[in-house]
Amino acid sequence: MIIRKAKPSDLKQIAEIFWIESSKPPYNKKRTHEKALNRIKEDFRSNDLYIVIINNSIIGFVMVQRDSGIKNQLWINEIWILKEYQGQGIGKKLMEEIENIYKKKGIKIFELVAHTGKGGALNFYKKIGYAIDDSMVFMKKTITN
Repeated sequence: MIIRKAKPSDLKQIAEIFWIESSKPPYNKKRTHEKALNRIKEDFRSNDLYIVIINNSIIGFVMVQRDSGIKNQLWINEIWILKEYQGQGIGKKLMEEIENIYKKKGIKIFELVAHTGKGGALNFYKKIGYAIDDSMVFMKKTITN
């Protein structure tokens, strides 16, 4: 397994993983291949992307971004591993690698948002040492016609 920073030539494969995995339940995102690629290309401009390679194929990625207002904080914006590779410790190794890379750059706070009712993300993050931050709450208002 190789973990390295993504290059522009990796973006199509990253977008394919993003499209495949986000279109499955419980996420069920309805986007075309083209929209997935455009989203990844746009995010590549302002985020750092790291990929996981097994047998010369990209099987997952993580997208991170330094908080513009807090020097020592990093946001984990996306992490996707192909379904057939989940549950094998790959996501854990990827997150450990990101933490090690950014600790060396002075990052002390790693933050993310995980949906409470979708997939296994919340449990995954708890297993690797992340805790719910009670200092923030997400709020929503739905406007009806």
